[in-house]
Amino acid sequence: MITCANCGASNPDGRQFCAACGEYLWDEGTARPTSGPAVTRGRPETDRATDAPTDPVVPAPPGPGPTTTGGPSTAGTPSTAGGPSPVVRPPGPVGPGPGRDELGGDEPVGPGPGRDEPVRAGDGTPQALQPGLPSTTREAPRPVDPVDPVPRPPEPTCPRCGRINAPDRRICRFCGESLTAPVAPEPERATWWERLRDRWVRRWDRLRRRGPRRSAPKDRRAAGAARRLLLLVLVLCLVGVLAVAGPPLVRRAVEAVRDHTEKPTSLVPAAMSASSERVGAGAARLTDGANNRYWAPVGTPADAWVEGRFTEPVRLLTVIITPGVGPRRQAFLEAGRPRGLTVVTVDAGGKQKKTDIELRDEPGEQQFPVEASNVVRIRLVVRSTYGTGLDPAVAIGEAEFFGRR
Repeated sequence: MITCANCGASNPDGRQFCAACGEYLWDEGTARPTSGPAVTRGRPETDRATDAPTDPVVPAPPGPGPTTTGGPSTAGTPSTAGGPSPVVRPPGPVGPGPGRDELGGDEPVGPGPGRDEPVRAGDGTPQALQPGLPSTTREAPRPVDPVDPVPRPPEPTCPRCGRINAPDRRICRFCGESLTAPVAPEPERATWWERLRDRWVRRWDRLRRRGPRRSAPKDRRAAGAARRLLLLVLVLCLVGVLAVAGPPLVRRAVEAVRDHTEKPTSLVPAAMSASSERVGAGAARLTDGANNRYWAPVGTPADAWVEGRFTEPVRLLTVIITPGVGPRRQAFLEAGRPRGLTVVTVDAGGKQKKTDIELRDEPGEQQFPVEASNVVRIRLVVRSTYGTGLDPAVAIGEAEFFGRR
């Protein structure tokens, strides 16, 4: 390492100028060079006839007559008398090296004068530059357009803990929360009646916030007359509806009250008839009050019927049926029993009303609510039976009717 005597900076071996201050460096064993003319750049001068490099030339001290410097001189060496002064070069190796350019010239290192100066002779006169040599003046650097950096993707922030994560993460590395927000479904378009309802709701809210608006006396009188007229029309409509539907509604209401307040009485038909009957099992035995005698049709039991007639219209409320040939269970199971019956009532106007009832397969009375008004005839129609292949095929021990006259 070579230490600069001027600034004390350390420079690598082989350097001739200090990299910090630009001062010439020398070894400890050599004498310090004396101050002389300015060191300039240039190529080593050659003999154009032989293309051989010549020795460096230093100017001679002023005196009469042309003199030359020490060392062999050549024909192409310029003298100090007449013409431009020769180029002065400092001692040192010729050729590229530390502190020298590729042509052998000295390259000023570090800050200092002469870095961008043109080549001058010993007397300060600018010299011509040989074609092919690099320019000794440096152009000012052109401004370089800034290059836009590659845009980085945004760094997602965790919605739970609020910490920032890497752009390529989908789950928060601190709390594990998902960083990708779920895609919300598109709202469905409201139907026409929903839009109409929302419009009326908004209008009503706006009117309610605005409050009642005070109108002129004339407008108030007109509004009162319109309300009175509307009330009169409603009353007339109500009277018309009551005139048409009022009597039946009133009668039904009265009958419902009587049904719950009055005790039902036994309604015994004046006459009984049947679709068919066996010998000793006629239709009149249904209303004789004895449960050990019965009515039984002839042939198949399906659609067989028995009918009773009243002398006057009655209000029917309840029907009691005693199935089978008698109350004893052994005799009860030896004959067919009714399972499904249809109760058909006929009023004084000839209007029929049908009610289906289902019986249990057990001896004894079974009660069924059958409500009908102005009944003059009642018929029991067999739809189905219990037991097959028995004789008789079906038997009904007793039929009782309760209501009001």
